[in-house]
Amino acid sequence: MAKDKDKASVDPHEEELIKHVDAMMDISKPDPVVATPTPKSDDSPIDIFKDAATAGTAPKLPSTLLKEIETTPAKTSAKPTKIATAEAEPDESTEAPAKTGDDEPSPNDPETEQATNDKGEATVKLDDPDTDKAVDSIVAKEGDEVLAVEDAKTKRGSVVPKKPSKLAALFKKKWTWVGIVVVVLAIIFGLPQTRYTVLGLVLKGNVDVTVVDSTTNTPVSSAEVTLDGVTAKTNGHGQAKLHVPMGKHTLKVSKQYYRTFSQSYTVGFKTGKFQPGLMATGRQVPLTVLNTITGKPIANADIQVLDTAAKTDSKGKAIIVVPTKNTSDSAKVSASGYNSAQVTIKVTDKVVASNTIHLAPSGRIYFLSNQSGNIDVVSTNLDGSGRKVVFAGTGNEDPNSTSLLASRDWKYLVLESARDSSSQAALYLINTSDDSTTKFESSSSNLSLIGWHGHDFLYALVNNSKSYDQAGRQSIKTYNADNQQTNLLDQNQVAGVPVNYAYQSFSQYYVLGDELVYATQWYSDEGNSDYYMAGKSDTVRGVDLTSHTKKDFNSFKASENYLQLVPDEPDSIYYSIYNTVNGNTTYRELEDGKVSAANLTSTEFNKAYPTYLLSPSGNQNFWTEYRDGKNTLFLGDEDAEDAKQIATLSDYSPYGWYTDDYLLVTKNNSELYILPTGPLSQNQKPFKISDYYKAQSYPGYGGGYGG
Repeated sequence: MAKDKDKASVDPHEEELIKHVDAMMDISKPDPVVATPTPKSDDSPIDIFKDAATAGTAPKLPSTLLKEIETTPAKTSAKPTKIATAEAEPDESTEAPAKTGDDEPSPNDPETEQATNDKGEATVKLDDPDTDKAVDSIVAKEGDEVLAVEDAKTKRGSVVPKKPSKLAALFKKKWTWVGIVVVVLAIIFGLPQTRYTVLGLVLKGNVDVTVVDSTTNTPVSSAEVTLDGVTAKTNGHGQAKLHVPMGKHTLKVSKQYYRTFSQSYTVGFKTGKFQPGLMATGRQVPLTVLNTITGKPIANADIQVLDTAAKTDSKGKAIIVVPTKNTSDSAKVSASGYNSAQVTIKVTDKVVASNTIHLAPSGRIYFLSNQSGNIDVVSTNLDGSGRKVVFAGTGNEDPNSTSLLASRDWKYLVLESARDSSSQAALYLINTSDDSTTKFESSSSNLSLIGWHGHDFLYALVNNSKSYDQAGRQSIKTYNADNQQTNLLDQNQVAGVPVNYAYQSFSQYYVLGDELVYATQWYSDEGNSDYYMAGKSDTVRGVDLTSHTKKDFNSFKASENYLQLVPDEPDSIYYSIYNTVNGNTTYRELEDGKVSAANLTSTEFNKAYPTYLLSPSGNQNFWTEYRDGKNTLFLGDEDAEDAKQIATLSDYSPYGWYTDDYLLVTKNNSELYILPTGPLSQNQKPFKISDYYKAQSYPGYGGGYGG
């Protein structure tokens, strides 16, 4: 339907022109034969339309166009008109000028060069400007019509898409938008105020603030620093670190008894460093906080006075501002790893002794005390404060055998004490986390305490309910404090009959690393017991404290030898073998599970060897050597090598460790002291914890502390 409508709307003259043009443009047809026109005399005018039509040199134009040409007069113009080309766009507003009476050319006007033919008809010369003008107009008109026809054909064939504008095409390109973004970002980031405002939406920056007193220029601790809603408090050096969005914000610093500080601040890419000064409105009181035991400064200690606070710097110093109305104020001082203290400070801006505060390291020491008249288990803080009776005595305790041994980490203690009327000692486990007490050995036996290996407590016992001719009368046990389980490590053997027998005995116990080493020896009863000694061996035996397996390192004929063991180093022992037949003595050394000959004299073997107390970490040893009637204290590595003397000609003896930082020593076997592991200065002495009660010593025992 649309196509038919288009055909009906086409002008018949246009259709005729279209056909004519199509014929001209058809390249499949041969070129028309052009007849050579008969030459005319120079005086004869040329009629380009009539002659061309008859000669076949030009296409026949439509009658409407011929009529228009014949009736349109040529206009005189001094300036020639440029002939329109096929590439030029037709100007629809340009038309031939309308004919008027004034425009009639004069027959005798030389510029028109008008002439007549034989019939008296007017003709136009080829070089006549008016003729050229008319021809140009005709060609332009014809070109317009040809283009109109082509447009009509295009409309009938297909719809030509509208060519997009250059601006629209430009915005469809990716790089156009990239360029726009780059330009916009360049504008934004070119100005700091817009740059950081935009970046603050996604990025944050770091700001280091150091707050100082505007008068003394000393750090102001515990000041509240706020920036863009993020708040932090300054440490003992007056420093606070904030991580906030980039951009311009208001930084505010405030603290009690100081004027509030407020100032705008721009957070950028680089870590900002800012040092505001606060003006105090009260009294500036200098304070110092020290370690009670070492005398060294305590950093980052918190000091609370009234409604304000301060923190100490690395030198243990702080300035706290308080109201001037009081001459003294109560202060609470605390620090991580230390017991808190409530003290009274003097309100003065001078450095005075009363404003030096001492804090004791956190932790509690346990010891025996008969201050009450009975032998009690007592605990105190490391500085002797906070005294508390943990396990009160009953009055039945044996003054000579009551003992208290602590594990190296002070988590557990074992008390040997006779607490009932039977006067038979029992063993009690004390858990220092809650001071709870558990009895784990209460048989009618004589007990021999060996000591701690980790959280296993080792002990030997003789069961008095059994006779010597009964196996198992003597045994070695271990009790695990964590799971409260008892394990049997070894028990003695017998040979013979009740009236004629031999029996095995255990003695001289030493913990070497992860092994318990001791002597096993056979003894005979009266009568013909030598018969039962035949084939028996005395040994140096070891029990692995992890697997509980036994091993004899050395064996000797029981009827002819006698063994004696002494500890010479932390993980080694010497032992002598005395031959009862020839009276000779030989020496051996057991170290790292291997036996070797030892070149010793009896004097060297029988000298007093130190008891090496192993640190909780197992990396250091603490011991004393007797020189000039005094004890000289030493610290060394796990093998007691690289020894460093920490006290000379001392009146103190080793008692144990408290963590790897502090040593416990005794004086006169009745005074308990604590000191740092580092060398003591000339005017520094051990800090006394308390008087205490000590009944026994355990030479060679280094796996725990006490006695």
